[in-house]
Order: sequence, then C-alpha cells, then structure tokens
Amino acid sequence: MGGAALRRLGAPWRDYPSAAELSRLTPPSRDRVVDLVRGVSLVVVVFGHSFMAAVRFTGRGLVPSNTLAETPLLQLLTWVLQVMPLFFAAGAWANALSYRGATSYPVWLSGRVRRLLRPVLLYVAFWALATPLILLRDRDVTLPLLGITTQLLWFLGAYLLVTAMTPLFVRFSATPAKAILMWLAAATACDVVGLATGADWVRLLNFVLVWGLAGQTGLLVFSHRRPPPGQALRFAFVAFAFDVAFVALGPWPRSLVGMPDAPMSNMAPPSVALALHCVTLAMLVAAAYGGLTRLAQRERVWRPTCVVNAAAMTLYLWHIAAMMLAIITLQRLGLDLVGFSTDGWALPRFVFWSCFALYTVGLVWIARPWEHLHIPWWDGVPVHSATRSWPYRLRATIAVAGLMVVVVGILALSLTGLVGFPYNSSVSYHGVDVTSGLACAAALVGMALVRASGVGPPRSGESLAHPERSTLGSPAPD
Repeated sequence: MGGAALRRLGAPWRDYPSAAELSRLTPPSRDRVVDLVRGVSLVVVVFGHSFMAAVRFTGRGLVPSNTLAETPLLQLLTWVLQVMPLFFAAGAWANALSYRGATSYPVWLSGRVRRLLRPVLLYVAFWALATPLILLRDRDVTLPLLGITTQLLWFLGAYLLVTAMTPLFVRFSATPAKAILMWLAAATACDVVGLATGADWVRLLNFVLVWGLAGQTGLLVFSHRRPPPGQALRFAFVAFAFDVAFVALGPWPRSLVGMPDAPMSNMAPPSVALALHCVTLAMLVAAAYGGLTRLAQRERVWRPTCVVNAAAMTLYLWHIAAMMLAIITLQRLGLDLVGFSTDGWALPRFVFWSCFALYTVGLVWIARPWEHLHIPWWDGVPVHSATRSWPYRLRATIAVAGLMVVVVGILALSLTGLVGFPYNSSVSYHGVDVTSGLACAAALVGMALVRASGVGPPRSGESLAHPERSTLGSPAPD
C-alpha cells in the first residue's frame, strides 16, 4: 500500500478535531448545560453497567451474575445511577430546536435517523462478522459474553420513537406543566390497569408514554419556562415521595433497572416508578440550573464534555466490547469479578475497572470517526427524484411507517443477539418467533423507507467541527 493510500486511510483519525478545537468552536450563545447533562448522563450509564457486572469462571466456563442481585441493598443506588431519562430529555430539547428550523417533517426525520444509525451500521456489521470467529476460541467463556453485544440497542428503539414524537412535544410545550402531567397520568393508568388486569399489552404502551414523558420534560427544563429553583425542588420532592410510595406499597421493585430472573421490571416495560423518576430528575436539574451553567463555563469541564458529546453513540455502543475485553483479561489473570459483599472483591474490581477504562478509551478512539463519516447509500439521499412529486402526507406516512419498522427491528435485535446470525438465534416474544437475520432485515427495510421519504434539499452545516453535532441530537438547530 502506497504512502498516499495510507494517508487517506488515516485521514479520519488525523483530521478528527481535538478537545481544544471542539471547545474553541463553541458558539458564545450556546447553553452548555444541555451538553453537560447529556455527557454526564452517558458517563454515569457506562459506569453503572461496569458497576453491575459480576462473573465467575468455573470448569463449565463463565457464569454471569449481577452485583445488585447479589447484594439487594445496593439496588437503592439505581435511584442515583438511573439517569437515562435525562438523556432523553436533553435529546428531545435538541430535536425540538432542530425541528423548528426544518424544511419538512419527512426530510427532518430522515436526517435525524440517518445520523443516529450511522455508527450502529458499523457496530452491527462488525459483530455479525466477528461473532463466528470469536466463538472458535474458548466458547464456554465467549458465548455468554457475546449474548450482550446487542442488548443496549433497546435504547435506540426507544430514542427513535421519542425523536419521531418531536412535533407533539413542540405542540405541547406551550403548556409544559400540563403536558408533563398528561404524560404522567397516561403512563400511570397504563401501568396500573395492565398490572390489575394482567394485560401485558397495556403496559407495553409505556415504552412510548414513559420515554415520551422523559422527552417532554426536556422542553421544560432546558427552556426559559423552567420553574425557579425553590419551586423545582418542591416538585422534585413530591414526585420522589409518590415514587417511594408506589414502590413501598405496590408490586413495583425497588431497583430502577432490570434484575435477572425478577418477576417484574421497572424498565421493560417502563413503569410508573420510572415515570415519576423522570420528573424527579428533571426538576432536580431545573433547581440546579444556575450552578450547572457556571460549572459548564469552566474549560476543564467543558473540554471533556465536548469530547463525550462528539462521540456519544460510539461510547454508548463500544463500551460493552470494552467490558467484554476486561472480563477476558480477568480470566487470563485467574480472577473472578465478584460482588461487593464477597470477600476479596477489591483487587479484581480494581483490575477490571482499570482495564475497562483503558479499553473503552482505545475502542472509542478507533471507532469515533465512523460516527461522522459519510456513508454513500445511507447519507446520499437524492435531491431530485420521482418521489418529490409524492404528496406531503404520503411522504410523512412513509417516514413514520419506516421508522416504526426500524424500531421493531432494532428492539428485536436487542433480544436475539447476533450469536448464530442470521437464522440460528431467535427469541419468542408474545408468541412471535424472531431471528436475528429477520430483525436486521426489518431494520434495513425500515431504513430504506425512511431514506426514501426524506427527499428534499440537503441539510446544511452538519459538521464534526462543532461539538453540538453529536449523534444523539444537537441542542442547536442544524
């Protein structure tokens, strides 16, 4: 390979802006709290996954566990570590600002979906190709690990739904408190009715309602309509008190994340406990907004915030691979990653977290340019096409229908995994058997529909040179 070819190959990494460049290009008028909340939320989520991890190596291979299941008292920490609602809130605010400057809903939705799924295409393609090769070696250890490679894709399905609902959030934002109460009441009703009648399909509606509530809180907290600090604290206390009451008196578990083999989860589907948690977190951010604004103005805080936001989806996806590598490292060293209530947990945990941090930084550094590179078919939406003559309502319908197909495919893939891809890995969900190949095919068909609906003038200004151009939505119109 010649020198010119090597330079072209290394260009994405060589041209990737530094933290100082990202910080310098921040517009003076930018509200940095949105990025700070999103970046901190992502880092907490990543740490939370590593905190819950526990594995033991036996003669039969790897035996996975969960520190929260081994020590139930630690489940109370999920009320601090469960910050995913803030992720949805910040993303919804970003989407709303972007939507207000959009040429049309189909074009806007197509652009947001293309940006969000760009790094996912690389991630899924990598694991589909690498999984059979990895299984050739030490299958008893690698097989349980490979089962988690797609689990976190559930977030993308939920986030895409929240993105599609942006026009509703914008419409309801004129009366934000009323809108939040409406979402909360609907989510509570679905949860209570579903549990009382045993109709699981009713509770499934909360995938839309609870995460929609989280998104709606963003249009209040990050706008000028946010309540003053004292009032926000009172709202947070009331929501938290109701949350505690629901968990203490009802069937809802105290863990705000799913527990293995638990009869019920507050996450799948989202419950009224998680809905109230959304409101509590949003009001706490509103109460602390002044302090967060001053904190985000500090350069030593803002630079890492820019770095995290510029590679947000990359960090979210690839930290699972880093966790797998850290666990394999422990196996090579003859160490079990035991729970915090087990004697001798300190050394393995220290080694695990050190390796996890090192591997995460390395993998994100390698994969981060792919979050922003142009993919010929996916990003090459034609400006001139026969579909330009399609009526607007038809194009909007195709956009929403395509997005729903993508969501179904991604959620199914999060359940099936890629072991045995494409036909030998399957799950049965409510009587429907789905394979990983079928899930991927559905997602691709939906992506093609979304792409076809988004015909129109290309959006301008989408550039990695700005820290707001993160995959999870920009707080500034783009």
